Amino acid sequence: MKRYFIIIPVIIATLFTTACGNSRRDEIEARKAALKHKQDSSLQAAQQELAVVDSTLEAVKAEYEQKKKEVEAHKAALQATEEELTALTLLRMHRDSLQVQWNALGAKIKYIRMKSQDSHNDQ
Repeated sequence: MKRYFIIIPVIIATLFTTACGNSRRDEIEARKAALKHKQDSSLQAAQQELAVVDSTLEAVKAEYEQKKKEVEAHKAALQATEEELTALTLLRMHRDSLQVQWNALGAKIKYIRMKSQDSHNDQ
């Protein structure tokens, strides 16, 4: 009878340890899968946003260069108006803002790829 009191708790402890170990491994695997999904979706969203910002930036750069040539010609002829100069300054500010956004998105994509590569190498 005393043997059963010793053997039963040992069996229960062994089963409990094994069950907990499997559930922890399952949780870790689930978290790794969730992390990969999050990284993939974040990367895709950032790439789509970068594509939009890039096309807008190119259009604004072209518009700015065209407007700058006009204003420079008017300045040379001493015919530049305050409105022209203000519009050119606002366009330059918009271009610079888009450039900063483009740079930030590029860095974000690079960071996500680096972290994704790190987590892939850990497995």
